[in-house]
Amino acid sequence: MAKRGGSLGRYVLLRILLTVPMVLILLTFVFVILRVAPGDPIEAAYGQKLPPAEIAKVRHNLGLDRPLIVQYGAYLGDMVHGDFGKSVVTQQSVGTLIRADFPATLELTLTAMLVAIVVGVGIGSLSGRFRDTPIDLGGRLFGIVIYAAPIFWLGMMFQLLFSVKLHIFPSGGRTAAFAQPHHITGLYLLDSVLTWNWSAFWQTLRYLALPAITLGLVIGGVLVRLVRVHMLQTLQSDYVEAARARGIPEWRVVMRHAFRNALIPVITVTGLQFAALLGGAVLTETTFTWPGLGSQLVQYLDSRDYPGVQGIITFFAILVVFVSLLIDVINAYVDPRIRY
Repeated sequence: MAKRGGSLGRYVLLRILLTVPMVLILLTFVFVILRVAPGDPIEAAYGQKLPPAEIAKVRHNLGLDRPLIVQYGAYLGDMVHGDFGKSVVTQQSVGTLIRADFPATLELTLTAMLVAIVVGVGIGSLSGRFRDTPIDLGGRLFGIVIYAAPIFWLGMMFQLLFSVKLHIFPSGGRTAAFAQPHHITGLYLLDSVLTWNWSAFWQTLRYLALPAITLGLVIGGVLVRLVRVHMLQTLQSDYVEAARARGIPEWRVVMRHAFRNALIPVITVTGLQFAALLGGAVLTETTFTWPGLGSQLVQYLDSRDYPGVQGIITFFAILVVFVSLLIDVINAYVDPRIRY
């Protein structure tokens, strides 16, 4: 056990060291892509509102008149110090905006991930357990249809059904103006629990339900197919057959041996889908007017505020890298078959 612990420690250290060049490559990619994009961000932001002299002054203040290599060095230096730049349009720090809006995106993403896991693992397990039955057919059909559905279309259909027709859930926003909990973490559900404000909790849950279900179902469609495949493989494995031969009840064989081992690959894919959730959050937040980083990114894109776009995309990229690192470490700890 001590040897495994030491090996795990070396593996974690190696993965952390490998994260550094990955982040550097991502930062370079973001910088280059936005620099080769057509158009001038200053002229796009201000147009004819400012005389040429004022536009030149704004460009100088933002450092956009310097050589690209100097801009790149300044960009990397700012990233090291956690400075994500300054918006051209609002002249506000992008880092300040990220700190203000990211809790909303995080709350939506985590809730959607919970929905995806419950739906994907639940339906996928049943589909694998009852192979070639109507349950299996229904589960496979659900996974294909949900995964193929465009996320914005799915969101609009939910709005039409549950908001316009049935009046069960609000069509957009994060919570009612009168129900905002006392700010502690920025996660409204958690803040409501910490302050024992159950009225705010239920109001927030009502507003969160549709966007979280929309985003979670799309990822859940991926997990349904994955869990089904691994459940089938596990149920046909030698150690499951040996457990059955020893007279262990079928429900115990399924839950203790098949189900638990089938979940190991799900951990990896769930972590990888975190990036897809962030990408889906952009469309989901726009559809449901959810005030997070995704909707803010769309506003920056509309106004061609390239420094703002660069800051948010850079933040998302770094976040995905570190989530991937965390998933790799969890996998190495959970699955003894991984060599390190």
